[in-house]
Amino acid sequence: MNLLNVSIVGKPNVGKSTFFNKIFNEEISKTGDQPGTTKEVISNKLLINNYNIIFHDTGGLKKKSKSKETEQAFITKECLSAINKSSIIIFMMNANDDFTKNDKQICRMILNKLKTLIVIINKSDLLSKDELKIKTKYFNYYFENLYSDILIKPYFFSSIGKSGVNEFVKTIIKLDMISKNFISNQKLNVFLERTNSSHRAPQKGLFRPKIKFLKHVNLNPFILKAFGSRLKGINKDYKNYFLKQFLKNFNIFNKVVIIKFINNDNPFRTS
Repeated sequence: MNLLNVSIVGKPNVGKSTFFNKIFNEEISKTGDQPGTTKEVISNKLLINNYNIIFHDTGGLKKKSKSKETEQAFITKECLSAINKSSIIIFMMNANDDFTKNDKQICRMILNKLKTLIVIINKSDLLSKDELKIKTKYFNYYFENLYSDILIKPYFFSSIGKSGVNEFVKTIIKLDMISKNFISNQKLNVFLERTNSSHRAPQKGLFRPKIKFLKHVNLNPFILKAFGSRLKGINKDYKNYFLKQFLKNFNIFNKVVIIKFINNDNPFRTS
């Protein structure tokens, strides 16, 4: 039986507790129109497909008095504890809200802890068809380009009904399974050959850096090593491009991937 902890975080009144209750199809966490209905972390477990998934419904993220404008000012000790013990974090927001600077800081803090981050855009049924189309296009583009080390694929949910919740739980399991399987050298280096052919690293001085071999060396955190010549000359923009191409090629969303560039022609020789 695989054990998996998942925390649901977000601002007050975005629908965290309602979503939590939909997962279990019963009223476990209190809900209401008044912000701050959930005062503490509520937890419950779901047994599915050889998984024991413990979901944690956290209190809403909001500014605490006498706190500075940082992500820490919005997170209670209980919420932070739930985040720390969870491998997957669901960040929920209202479809009518914008993704603010503080939202970005909180998500960055979560990613810095190397957690899998899932963004849910809730209450999408409150938008008209045209509004939903515009919002979907905006959020898909925005989250894909928000951070250099991750592709975030937002999920849209209705504030009413249970539609899509069961499929979403299966998505959570699929994301966890990515952390349990290595990508073969063959697949990695087919990708590398194609990437080198289409867009090589820019030349620096008289020489051009060249990545010659890719190897998946660690699962959690997800780490790749790129071996080659003159890799110290690869600039940040190309490293970000290479990582994003890798994520798109292998359909890896919502998960931080680290690529270490090693100036070594022989990947089987320790340095």
